[in-house]
Amino acid sequence: MKVLNAAFLVAGTTIGGGFLALPTVTATTGFYPSAVALFTIWGYFLAQSFALVECIKRSRRKSNNEPGISAVAKSVFGPNGEVFVGCLLAVLIEATLVSQISRAGMLFPNYCIGCIISALSVAMVVFYPKSGVKFASQANSILTSIFLISTLTVFAIGSGTADWSQLTATGNWFNVSQSIPTFLQLLVYGEIVPTVCQFLNYNTKLIHTAIALGSFMTLCLQISWSGLGISLTGTTGGDAVTALLASNSPVQFPLFCLAITAILTTILGSYLALLSTATDFMKRHVGNKVNTQSLRQRLKVGSLIAIPAMLISCSSPTIFLKAIDFAGSYPVLVLWGIMPSAMALVQRKRDRKETNLSKCSLKTAGPSAFLASLGLVSFAMVVMNVLEDLSFLRIRLGM
Repeated sequence: MKVLNAAFLVAGTTIGGGFLALPTVTATTGFYPSAVALFTIWGYFLAQSFALVECIKRSRRKSNNEPGISAVAKSVFGPNGEVFVGCLLAVLIEATLVSQISRAGMLFPNYCIGCIISALSVAMVVFYPKSGVKFASQANSILTSIFLISTLTVFAIGSGTADWSQLTATGNWFNVSQSIPTFLQLLVYGEIVPTVCQFLNYNTKLIHTAIALGSFMTLCLQISWSGLGISLTGTTGGDAVTALLASNSPVQFPLFCLAITAILTTILGSYLALLSTATDFMKRHVGNKVNTQSLRQRLKVGSLIAIPAMLISCSSPTIFLKAIDFAGSYPVLVLWGIMPSAMALVQRKRDRKETNLSKCSLKTAGPSAFLASLGLVSFAMVVMNVLEDLSFLRIRLGM
């Protein structure tokens, strides 16, 4: 049961409002090429998560604490590594917030008002009450339950009315590369790995089982929703959720419940993650000079977290996919692609010099050559994204 609970923790972390974009993204590429790409990225993240587990266990063996990704980075690269990872996490979560607030705004008749209401209402739940974390956790449990019921209802009703022949209507393998950044953002779950390690008492076999099971459940849901969305709306490339909500389809109401709960849980979780990071930073660098529990301080932190993301989201509905694409192109690839492999390789090299332990005693993520290959692939993808964005910028500027 502990493994199953940990697996659900991984699945719940991965699934968010971003997965609503899947039918839109996969429609132009085709269902089958997209399914292959999703499966490949699932395997990629599974290998990276195993590398992260090894890093966490090596760091814990030396410090005898319960390290997170920032603590591991500090043990490997020093304080600068901790700051670098902390900044990447903040950028990634803010990009996630922008995409989700934007998606929420699209559910309202007035887009900007929808963005403002969604951002500020969840912010008040998290930052206004003194026991905001506890209250937000309870609200999250209720929203997650509604999400699960709505998802089952959408699939049960939609499967009977879908035109499954649409899945073979397109299949452009050359367009797959354009969808990869979005797929990366939608399948990532690295931030929950330290918690899973702690939950399963750092038992490598149980941790690997939970991560594999939880991430595979998410993969199946992502592929299934991609196929169902295309089958219900066709391959025109428009937003599947918007089209279904504007129609008289029988999935209209459960889909709205699914969409709003998926979005709100992601916004809520992002706020909580940034609140935890900000509180930890203030405790370590400011100490008792600031009362982090005072209403004034909570509202100040909440404003710094919620308002920038809200303002960026209000700029245009197109920011939804752009924010997802940006997150997958850079912070996800660096944080959960390059860093785990790099940290594991550095730790292995250090341990060989500093201890007489068996070389294979903690090599639970595969051979060093395999980890190096993972890191190089991640780095190559970042470089390709940079070159592509620079090329696009030159065209826009007429250079």
